[in-house]
Amino acid sequence: KLLKEGFSLISSSLSQIGKIFVDTKFEFGYVKDNEGNEKLIYMDEVGTPDSSRIWEKKEYLEEGKVMERSKEYFRQMLLEHFKDEGDVLVNKDRMDERNVLAQENELPVDIFMKLSQVYQNLAYEITGEKITLSDNPRKEIIEILKSQYDLIV
Repeated sequence: KLLKEGFSLISSSLSQIGKIFVDTKFEFGYVKDNEGNEKLIYMDEVGTPDSSRIWEKKEYLEEGKVMERSKEYFRQMLLEHFKDEGDVLVNKDRMDERNVLAQENELPVDIFMKLSQVYQNLAYEITGEKITLSDNPRKEIIEILKSQYDLIV
């Protein structure tokens, strides 16, 4: 019930700004609180381009065209960049080769910057605010987990 309500809430919110919330993943895990009690927590983001497929509603409904606003954009850039190794990137039986491909090839920075721009643009459309990039995101995350959730001692 909670998952359906969460999906419905995100879907409804995105629909209001012209997006279709196609699917997402929910990841849960257990942690121990300061008293040693296990708690079930949601472990990852949800409803973002990283965990979800989000399409442009107008293009889909009027033209039948899928315009992704998700990490699928990055997948397609990878397939374009590694044209000759496309099967390695999509065939789960070739994970060893995929790992070698990743270790032996450096992606151009512009690929990451384009993906970052896709994510930032969608965040702006959703919130109406530009994202301020952190100078030290690791430190900020640790501080939030420590001060707001008592997950780090």
